[in-house]
Amino acid sequence: MRMASSGQPHSSRYIGRFAPSPSGPLHFGSLVTALGSFLDARSQNGQWLVRMEDLDPPREQAGAADDILNCLDAHQLHWDGEVFYQSQRHSAYEQCLDLLKSKNWIYACDCSRQALQLTQGIYQGWCRNRQGHITSPYALRITLKSL
Repeated sequence: MRMASSGQPHSSRYIGRFAPSPSGPLHFGSLVTALGSFLDARSQNGQWLVRMEDLDPPREQAGAADDILNCLDAHQLHWDGEVFYQSQRHSAYEQCLDLLKSKNWIYACDCSRQALQLTQGIYQGWCRNRQGHITSPYALRITLKSL
């Protein structure tokens, strides 16, 4: 674990994060965003984490993730702990989804975007009480009772 600039471990519960996509070098706007996030976390004596959004392989550029991390480091934007790579966290997401399913807090919905446009994007709950399994592609929706 990296230490705060004071040399003490971070003790607050505040956690800031920066989540770049490795689709190319870090551009100036993203660097400004990283700086703002970093300064916000440090002003709260919190942690600042980096989570690499590497879930779109066709858009990713080889070496871009390392280039981004080197750029952050060169600008003294030092993250705390390890860098998280979204592509390596599928099992953690599956565990969370399994928990949500076990509590009946989510359900499968195969309504298309076109069908939702007919209702001005307001979901009418057609799939909420559906019986049986959906075989077509679907989204997971949160039940209102879980909110």
